[in-house]
Amino acid sequence: MDENIKNDMIRAYLWQEVIMLAFLPSRGKDQKTWLQMYNKSINEFWETDEYPPSPSSHHRNEPPITGEITYSAIDMLFDYTISNNSTFAVRLLHTSNTKDLMWTHDVDSRYFIFPIQSILNQYNKRKTFLKEDISHIESVLDGLIFHPRVHQHIESPLNNHEIRIGGGIDNPFLYLFHLRYQLCPISEKRDNEKKRLIELFTNAIKNKSKTDKSKTDKSKITPKDLFMRTW
Repeated sequence: MDENIKNDMIRAYLWQEVIMLAFLPSRGKDQKTWLQMYNKSINEFWETDEYPPSPSSHHRNEPPITGEITYSAIDMLFDYTISNNSTFAVRLLHTSNTKDLMWTHDVDSRYFIFPIQSILNQYNKRKTFLKEDISHIESVLDGLIFHPRVHQHIESPLNNHEIRIGGGIDNPFLYLFHLRYQLCPISEKRDNEKKRLIELFTNAIKNKSKTDKSKTDKSKITPKDLFMRTW
């Protein structure tokens, strides 16, 4: 196999693996737990005095799940509505005087998208490629979180070219997680978080491959580990 194609296949399976390990909480209760841990981490990671309210749902823990994160230091707010792991909307609003909608990231699973996950599962070479080399994990996390290939830059209220809002992310929990990283105003924390996440996912994938727990929840990264404070 051509070396470039082989590396692309390794990255494709790593891409799938990262999402499965940390960004696919399965049930309504698990999803709310993930979001509650997310909210708690925002306060410390961004060093704000604001504590986001707990996510809410219309009937116990059943979707849709809604929530709101206020970032008064830059007059910004984003809210979300999650119907399932492939249907959601996140709105970014400017809040200087009134709540002015900047844009909405809307994912509607009724419409076709290239079925990369189905193709990888059908090809069924996950174990083969992940045994080859997982040193590509940094470039995969760049594409998912740190520097998405398709992205937008915010000109107002936060004109910072280093902030890149991903435009091609179709998983709600991954999208929220990448906002947490992108909107952190402290570059040192962002750098430390990048190193931590590279190590976290590298170790998780190595351990999963050793124990072959590909079909169990025990190999997943827990919200506690995903949002662990190490900055």
